[in-house]
Amino acid sequence: MLSTENENNPNRGGSLPKVRAAVDPLPEDSREFEIDEEFLDDLRELIQIRSTASIINILSDLHSPDIADIIDNLDSEDRLFIFELLDDETASEVLLELDEKVREDLLERLSHLRIRDIVDELDSDDAADIVGGLSDEVAERVLDDIDKEDSQTLKELLRYPTDSAGGIMATEFVSVNKNDTIQKAIQRVRKMLKEIGEIYNVYVLDEVGILVGFIPVRDLIVHNPRRRVYKVMESEFHSVDVLTDQEEVANIMKKYDLITVPVVNTKGEMLGKITFDDIMDVIHEEAEEDIQKFAGIAGTELVSHGVWDISRRRMPWLAIAFLGQMISAVILSSFHESLEKIIASAFFIPIIMAMAGNAGIQSSAVVIRGLGTGEIWEGMLVKRMIKESGVAITNGLVFAMSIFLVGWLWIDDALFGLVLGFSLLTVIASATVVGATIPFILTRLKIDPAVATGPFITTSNDALGLLIYFAALSLLYL
Repeated sequence: MLSTENENNPNRGGSLPKVRAAVDPLPEDSREFEIDEEFLDDLRELIQIRSTASIINILSDLHSPDIADIIDNLDSEDRLFIFELLDDETASEVLLELDEKVREDLLERLSHLRIRDIVDELDSDDAADIVGGLSDEVAERVLDDIDKEDSQTLKELLRYPTDSAGGIMATEFVSVNKNDTIQKAIQRVRKMLKEIGEIYNVYVLDEVGILVGFIPVRDLIVHNPRRRVYKVMESEFHSVDVLTDQEEVANIMKKYDLITVPVVNTKGEMLGKITFDDIMDVIHEEAEEDIQKFAGIAGTELVSHGVWDISRRRMPWLAIAFLGQMISAVILSSFHESLEKIIASAFFIPIIMAMAGNAGIQSSAVVIRGLGTGEIWEGMLVKRMIKESGVAITNGLVFAMSIFLVGWLWIDDALFGLVLGFSLLTVIASATVVGATIPFILTRLKIDPAVATGPFITTSNDALGLLIYFAALSLLYL
């Protein structure tokens, strides 16, 4: 945690008691806290009459994420009143759990002294996130108020991209010189425990700060205290460059089952560490972002965003879907003679379009996930196409046979059933290949492949499916 002197802080020592959220496990029957409208209405009434003691009594039994959920569901004035009742430590924990828009609103309304005290309670990576979201003027005042060493640390962290290893790392870690004894390493852990909290590894540096190994904390107790660190350290380890993308860091930690990973610069000097809880946040963010892109939503959409903000994010991809369906309409109009002569063909248009879109989405989703996790790479295009083609033909034959029987028995026309079966087989095969190919192409063009899914693939495969379907009908009937 950052440190600063606060004896002169006018916000401290007032008559208003501060809420400290529950730290110890709650009783079995109260661990799951759920917010409902009745609870919120009662809380709003207490806020309106300024029943501070009652509110503090309610909040003191809740964990920080529960308090954050409550604040997220209040209006601007009420959430500020609740937040100001929290002590600095709890406020810092709650702030990190809040909806991004709500957090921004609160930070705009808090004094720089209050923000300073909250930042003081945070680890360096979280503190950098909070300060980075402030206006330049407030951020400068906060950085000027805290300890000079802490201020310099935050300024260094703020230089890195927010989605890089440097942007999510914490600078607090336990390190020893390779020539130190195990006893000294143990003393170092004891000294840093209160400041860092959870300590998993002691990192071993050489005389110029180059990372040369590590020792798991659990191993310290099994070695002779007088032994030198370099004789027992793990010299084979995984580290990441400070500019490595956070998603790649997540993939590395997942692949090698790491609890924590050190962050180094180009010289190999250790700058910080990233722990699994930081990566859990990254995985959540990346998954949320991919889901939104998959659904055709530009940018991050939050529950707290207004109608216009949400509309603006969704509209570009809806426009692509609109244009794609217009192409489908043009294709339908071009084959109006087929529709007039074979009325039954119209009954099966939804099936053809749906199967094309779903087949494309399935194959693209698998490839996009593989590209994101590193399980699939650009050089695997041909191999992936062979596998996807096999899957497409297998699935296509099953559904082609099914729709052939439907067309034959329902319409009483074996030839029409044959056209349906051939069309569906071709549509599934082509849509599957297109869906798997586009992510590779976008990756080669340095474009996030997730943007190719959703409306783009669905609408393009709709048009392709209709074209194949009516072309086959025209060839066999007209």
